[in-house]
Amino acid sequence: MADIYFNGSGVKRDVPLAMRFACESDEGMARLAIPDIEKFSGSSHGEFEFCDYAATTFTMNFCNGYKSEIEDDRRNRYYDSLKVSMIKVQRDAFENLLAAQNAYIEAHASEVDQGGTIRGIRTIGSQHILKDLFQRQLIRYEQKKWPALSDDQVSTANAKLSREYEKKLKRLNMHTKEEIDGGAVTGDDLSRVEKIWERYRDAWVAFARLRYPTAVDAIRADITLSRYRLVKTIL
Repeated sequence: MADIYFNGSGVKRDVPLAMRFACESDEGMARLAIPDIEKFSGSSHGEFEFCDYAATTFTMNFCNGYKSEIEDDRRNRYYDSLKVSMIKVQRDAFENLLAAQNAYIEAHASEVDQGGTIRGIRTIGSQHILKDLFQRQLIRYEQKKWPALSDDQVSTANAKLSREYEKKLKRLNMHTKEEIDGGAVTGDDLSRVEKIWERYRDAWVAFARLRYPTAVDAIRADITLSRYRLVKTIL
């Protein structure tokens, strides 16, 4: 509400009312914004977001969630625009892919360390990376820019992921009870998400066969190697 009234987005601009909403939400955040607010005068001003001044764990968590919702809306509008160019079987497969992607990204939260007060920010940030990766891959494939992978990379992608997965599983299973109680990722977490990721990979392959039939193997390897790089980062 503070952003809406400060920027006059669909309503008459009202800075005092915007400040009231900002102060009611987080007085400290509103105070941090005052020096920059004073730079904006009259009707000439840039887009302003109070979340740029979030300084507490609570407001940072809220603002990151708010930003994520806006980005999700933009992505969904792009996905909807793609559906227009698809025949029914492609559209059905794409809907299945989007559902599998959402399930994977939601499950991925348990692969992110949940220790500390910024665990929410850390989780949303990691999920954002996966959402952004999915969209960037989709855009490239729609432009027929296939993964630049050698035949060897394509043929060994599954084995490479499997080796890293087994290696990481052993390491996570060594976590102590104290570490697990503190929010550490467990081997069970990794195993559960890996199964969900496999359904996501299979949904990608099913869609690629209908939409990008000449590049199915390369796309499958690209999705697999992306998972490999993520598993390497799990602590």
